[in-house]
Amino acid sequence: MTVGNLGGAIGSNIFLAKQAPHYWLGYGFSLGILVCGVISTLVLRSVFMRINRSRDQVPAEEVLSKYSEEQLVDMGDKSPLYRYVW
Repeated sequence: MTVGNLGGAIGSNIFLAKQAPHYWLGYGFSLGILVCGVISTLVLRSVFMRINRSRDQVPAEEVLSKYSEEQLVDMGDKSPLYRYVW
């Protein structure tokens, strides 16, 4: 939430009046942030896919024999049975 609230402070400093009506700096900065968001999403998706593939290599029976149900629940997303979904 803090980063979102900084939008007003950042916007007033990158959309400069002397650049009106094109605002190259402001729109360029906004486009750059958008591109970073898309790249971050793709990287995170590929990381999740890699983690899921590595967890698929271990049979569920092996995991269930090694850990109790309570231990698996306590592990949360660290559990070998957990799969990331997108």
